Amino acid sequence: MKTKLVESDSSELPVLDRSQSTMRSGITEALRLRIIDGTFPPGIRISEDWVAREMGVSRGPVRESIRELENEGLLIVLAYKGTFVNEISATELRNTLIPIRLILEKQACAVALPKMTEENFQVLAGIVDEMRVAAKKKNLDTLVKLVELDVQYHQYIMNLSEQYHAIQLWNSIQPRIRVGFYRLGLRHNDFQDITAEHDKLLEALRSKSSKIVFPALEHHICTDQFRLLDRLESEEG
Repeated sequence: MKTKLVESDSSELPVLDRSQSTMRSGITEALRLRIIDGTFPPGIRISEDWVAREMGVSRGPVRESIRELENEGLLIVLAYKGTFVNEISATELRNTLIPIRLILEKQACAVALPKMTEENFQVLAGIVDEMRVAAKKKNLDTLVKLVELDVQYHQYIMNLSEQYHAIQLWNSIQPRIRVGFYRLGLRHNDFQDITAEHDKLLEALRSKSSKIVFPALEHHICTDQFRLLDRLESEEG
């Protein structure tokens, strides 16, 4: 892993607004967002002192946030070397994260579908509408918003299943999924493609038929994502 210390102006962290969040959650989300959007790329060293200085906090909560992000798989702590942004490779996405997602979300759908109501479908439709509005803008902040809405959409379905262990497993890989969503999202020719993909899945969900939903879910999670992965791997050589 190539390493470099984060200290440039382009990687500046915000001074923490303690009225808007708890100290630890504010630090964690600030670091998480910059890992997801690539501001802190794989291999970059994250210094506790630097984060504390930039955000105007003590090192204690920074250390707690780093531990949390290490548990999420976004950071890796190496003894006597420091803390680094972990790499999420195309291979990991293809062979681990995407297949696990499919298993967990198929299980969630199998349980949730029979009890889904029009109110539930309207919640998902509302998320799709937010995607549609966000996708009209053409910048990287738009993609960050779309990634958050994407996670929100699938998290809602997972939660409807009320399958504790499946939800727990999904939550454990969700931060790395978010990084994957962002990397692959950059390969879309049009961000409205993301909206269209979720609209199609919603249409399938409304059928409440596993014979319709399962193929649609597999296409959404695997086929669409593998197509973007092929493009990513081609670009990275």
